Order: sequence, then C-alpha cells, then structure tokens
Amino acid sequence: MKRLLLKWQNLTQGVKASFAFFLASVVTSGIAYITTPIYTRLLTTEEYGQVSVYLTWMQVFGIVAMFCLSYGVFNNGMLDFKGDRDRFSFSLLILSNIITIVFAAVVLLLYRVIKPVINIDIPLLLLMFVVFLTQPAYNFWLARQRYEYKYKATLVFSVINAIVSPAVAIICILRFKENPIYARLFGAEGALVLIYLVFYIYQWRKSKHQIKIDYWKYAISFNVALIPHYLSTYLIGNSNKILIQYLVSDSAAAYYSVAYSVATVVTIIWSAANASLIPFTYENCEKKNYQAISKVTLPILTFFAFACIFIILLAPELVAIMATKDYREAIYVIPPIVGGVFFQVQYYMYANVLYYLKKPKYVMIGSVTATVLNVGLNYLLISRYGYMVAGYTTAACYLIQAAIDFFAMRKVVGQSIYNMKYVGVLSAGLVFIAIFSNLTYGLSWLRYIVAIGILTIGFIFRNRILSMFTAFKTEKEETNET
Repeated sequence: MKRLLLKWQNLTQGVKASFAFFLASVVTSGIAYITTPIYTRLLTTEEYGQVSVYLTWMQVFGIVAMFCLSYGVFNNGMLDFKGDRDRFSFSLLILSNIITIVFAAVVLLLYRVIKPVINIDIPLLLLMFVVFLTQPAYNFWLARQRYEYKYKATLVFSVINAIVSPAVAIICILRFKENPIYARLFGAEGALVLIYLVFYIYQWRKSKHQIKIDYWKYAISFNVALIPHYLSTYLIGNSNKILIQYLVSDSAAAYYSVAYSVATVVTIIWSAANASLIPFTYENCEKKNYQAISKVTLPILTFFAFACIFIILLAPELVAIMATKDYREAIYVIPPIVGGVFFQVQYYMYANVLYYLKKPKYVMIGSVTATVLNVGLNYLLISRYGYMVAGYTTAACYLIQAAIDFFAMRKVVGQSIYNMKYVGVLSAGLVFIAIFSNLTYGLSWLRYIVAIGILTIGFIFRNRILSMFTAFKTEKEETNET
C-alpha cells in the first residue's frame, strides 16, 4: 500500500487527473448500467421505449437550446482567456440561458404542430426546459475542472449525481405507480436540477456576476457552424430510436435502446481518455509535436478495440443482466453498434486537432453528411428489414464520418499524424469479428474461450497497458523541454 501511495504521489497532476476521470466515468456509467436492469423490470417494454425516446428528444433539443457551449468552444476559451476564466464561464452561462428561453418560446408556440412528431406532453416539455436552464452551470464547472486537471471534486460530484438521480427516480416509480413515466422522468431530472442550481449560484458568485459581451460574440462565431455538427453527431446514433418507434413500435425502440446501452458501455474508456487527450492534443498541436499525439492515442485506441471485442463476445450475458427475456433478440444488433462506436471514437482523434486549428466547418461537413445519409437509409430500410438494420447503417455512416474528418485533418495539417495502416488493420479486424460474431452466440464455450484469452493477454501485458496512462507524463515532460 505504501509503495502504491508513493507511486501515486510521484505522478504528475495530469496523470492523476487522467486516472481519476477514468475512475469517475467507470463509477458513474457503472451505476447507470446497474440501474438499467431495474428500470427494465419496473417499466413495461412500451413504457421503457417511451422514456428512451423522450430522453433522446431531450438530447436533441438540448443541443440547440444550450448551444453546446461547454464543448469545443469552452476548451478554446480556457486557452485563449487564461486570466479571465471565471467571467468567461459565467458569460457563456447567461448566453446559454438566453438561447434556451428563445428556444422554449418557439417550441411552445409551435407545440400543436410538432406534438404529433415528438409525442411529448407540456409538463414534460417544461421539465426539459428547466433542465436546459440549469444544467450548463454544472457542465461549465465540470469542463473547467477537467481542463485544469482538478480531479478530486469532479470525482465526488460525478458519483453524487450518478447515485442521487436514479435513486430518486426509482423511489418515485415505486411511490407513484399510476404514472410510472412521469415518476421516472420527474424523479431523475428533478433531483439533478437541484444539484445544478448549486453550481449556478457558484458560477454567479465566482464571476462576481460580471459578463462580457465580447465572449458572447466569440462563442457564437465559433459554435454557429458547429451546432449542425453536434446535432448530427448525436442524431447519427440516437435518431434510430425515434425512427424505430415511429416505423415499428415502442417495444422495438426499447429493444434497440437496451442493445445500444450495452454496446456503448465501451465508451466509458474513450470518454475518460478523451477528457485528458483534449488538453494534451492542444498543447502538442501548439508545439507541432504531432508524433507525441500519435504515440499516446494509438495504444489507447488499441485497448479500446479489445474492449469492443469483449463486449461483442459477451453480448448474450450482458443483455440477460440488463433486461428480462423479452429483450433477448436485442443481442443480434449489438455487434454492428459496437463496430459503429469504434469508428465514432476515431472521429474524435481527428476532430480534436481540427478544433484546435479552429476549422470546425470540416467537422460539421463530416457529421452532417453522415447523419443525413444515416437517417435516409434507416427511413427506407427499417420498415422493410426491421429495426436491426439500423445498427449496420449507423456503423457504415460512422465510418464515412471518420473518413471525412481524417482527410480534412490531413489537408489542414499537411500530414496524417497517425499511423493509418495500423488504424486500418485494427478497424478491419474489428469489423470482421462484428460481422461473424452472431454465428457464435449459440456456442457459449467458444465465446468464453476467446474472452478468457483476451483477459489472459491483458494480464500478460498489464504493465504495457498501465504505461498508456504514464505516457501522458513522459510526453508532456518531453514537450515541455522543447
């Protein structure tokens, strides 16, 4: 224990933060996955499908209503306005609130027209708007903590949010059984709103309630081209639930939602890594030290690929844990969704560089192209071939998005940065496994042997895997010396 503590103390703040962010993601996502089996058993498949679609609409509307100001533009602001970060954060918070109010007014005015499409009652819409007004305060705080490698409070509040929200929701479902959908949504989101309000007051006091209009201009000019991209990035993976509900049924949307939840569990790894990769990439792009970016990113991508394979192999067991037997057919859509997630994370490898270089239009072109193609294909094919085809069309569209972003990055930078032959071989191997994995779901012994083999390889090379985290330290020291 003393040796471990000594090693921890000798690590840089960046390495500690990377590990803490990863741990926070594992804990919070783990709690979310633990509660999913509870929701699938407390709600009928139709109710679970309706809740999933509501949360999808909430994310779609939130992209426009909150203007995604806690994303790329916030990280750039942390770099460009180092000496005025408090006022920058609060200025963006007020800007987000203004946009939310305007958006809410438009939606309510057009409610009779859009209700047949969104199928959301007024009380649930109002709940949505309250979340949009308060959530940015927490998002800005969290983004700044991550950027500045302040991991302790991030870990604490991430766990608190992850526990409180589902706990209140489950209590409400059990207490108000006559309307489980309202109980689930008002319980979970209402608890979060109270937490967000604390951070709203914190941002207000920290900035001494001062705003700067120039920061509004900065954020709007940066993000206006990115909103179609952020909207497209979310819709490419989640519009499927809306289309499946519309073209098939609420139950089919529930099956796909469970499969999507199981498949995207691997994003825990990438989300945690990318939180630290963003400032690391920015620092090395500033020094044009592209070799360091590749040296750190490709091992993480390799680890991510093996995690994807592991999820594909254990899909039947994971679905059995996550839901009842009614959801069993969802296992067959997990492999293509996992394949799509693998191509999705590759987009971040290229987009992080484009964000630093302030070339968001290229990112927007890739995401919009892929999303339009995905929605069009799904609209044509789901009614003909069933909801499972959505997994395959989405994987193909993620590949197209990653390709567009890669060529854009190479055009802007003048080089590939990453070893693309290696990335291509890794991608081809995962696609092969995803295509033929369905044939092994009846052969449990074979899947277990392969899964044990992967774990054995991971144990043998555990030191090399752990070294991926310390690579941040080594590369950062080398770039600082230059």
